Amino acid sequence: MTRAEILQEIIDAVSPLDEITEDTLISESDDLDSLGLFNVVLMLNGHGIKPTLTQLSQCKKVSDIIDMVENKMK
Repeated sequence: MTRAEILQEIIDAVSPLDEITEDTLISESDDLDSLGLFNVVLMLNGHGIKPTLTQLSQCKKVSDIIDMVENKMK
């Protein structure tokens, strides 16, 4: 799965009102609130990726989530 595909899956899971890119700061995005992140976790779980709360809390940007997915898929 490419970075662009992972990003698109995150976008699909969240259905954002504003644009989400790899550089989007999670803490500043209204779309990536607790419900949005819950949907991302459900999407990740669907791919067999089960991040811990510690791993998620270390993600500051969307690119950090994508990096985590890429590392788990290796």
